[in-house]
Amino acid sequence: MKLKCFETGAMRCNSYLLENEAAGEAVLIDCGGTGAELRLAAEQEGLRIAAILLTHGHADHIEGVDAVAAAFSCPVYIHAFDCDCFCRPAYNLSLRIYQRELVCKTTPVPLRDGDVVEAAGFSFGVIHTPGHTPGSVCYRVGDLLFTGDTLFRDSVGGDFPPFGNLTEEIQSIRSSLFSIGENCVCYPGHGAPTSLDYEKKNNQYCRI
Repeated sequence: MKLKCFETGAMRCNSYLLENEAAGEAVLIDCGGTGAELRLAAEQEGLRIAAILLTHGHADHIEGVDAVAAAFSCPVYIHAFDCDCFCRPAYNLSLRIYQRELVCKTTPVPLRDGDVVEAAGFSFGVIHTPGHTPGSVCYRVGDLLFTGDTLFRDSVGGDFPPFGNLTEEIQSIRSSLFSIGENCVCYPGHGAPTSLDYEKKNNQYCRI
């Protein structure tokens, strides 16, 4: 297993490529930018992207979905509550982020809390963490936790209209992430990695 992080697009979204070299496949967690850099990285490693897992539906995390999904004929997963972000620019905040409307043509596979996504030889547990968006999720595989814009190092993603709710986000972190009971390494949607133990003790927004 090999994990690579790419800072993609104008908002420097962290897009992660989790590689299973033995299987010749990888899973992409979030898909920022045009997708060209991510597609090229997989192809140079001789890997097929078997699935795209989205932590939420904001434009900086979904912008490259159509290009990458088409290139690899792979499914795209997002929580059911954020599916409309693909077709409604007011929900994905593309006008606010990019000053242009973003509409994705790909039809996503809707997820629910507790689902497990099997792809490229990995099993990803889906943890619904609403607050940043109604459909924000974190994906757990072993001791790795991909937290999107729910939890950052020393911070949280915060609430953005029309549906963000900071109080709900903090509650999601405390009840659904801090209750895991194991110290996972956290890979956020922006910024540096962190850990659950560190954030429990130090994060001013949600420490316990």
